[in-house]
Amino acid sequence: MKHLEFKRKYLKSLISGEKRSTIRKRAYVKPDEHVYIHCGGMVIGKARIISVRKLRIEDIGDEIARMEGFSNKYELLNELNSYYSNSGLYLIEFDFEKFSKPLSPYEMHYEKRSLMDVASEALKLEEMSPNERKIIELFLETGSIRKTAFRLGGLSKRYVVRETIRKAFRVVRGQKNGN
Repeated sequence: MKHLEFKRKYLKSLISGEKRSTIRKRAYVKPDEHVYIHCGGMVIGKARIISVRKLRIEDIGDEIARMEGFSNKYELLNELNSYYSNSGLYLIEFDFEKFSKPLSPYEMHYEKRSLMDVASEALKLEEMSPNERKIIELFLETGSIRKTAFRLGGLSKRYVVRETIRKAFRVVRGQKNGN
């Protein structure tokens, strides 16, 4: 299942249902898809994508701002201007269902192992390609998926870092299980 990530400052508005949409530079989800919702480093629930539509800054009004959890369009525009340019934005609307207890991403994907340990162990194995090794080494240097993505060219590279670490985990787990 795919993921939507939010900063910790959006936790209350997500849980209260005030925040029902997000504006993103890329549209990597489709209507009726289900996604995990991450906020503040934890997986707090899941959501069903209602709609995805192309958006321009000038299309943003108070209604969209309220779905985003802001009081008015000016608050939202101020926030967006710190992240995005005026082109290629998408409005993603969703129905959010919170978990009774937030989960650590490590519990969901890595059997409670730290990503640093997984990355370190994977470098000792031959199954990783030279490019994957480079990404893992950079991750070990930065200690962060986000910082590694920035070094690779921007936040849009987070999925590359995550996929590489997930492969590393599968490889390490396979070695531990004798495969």
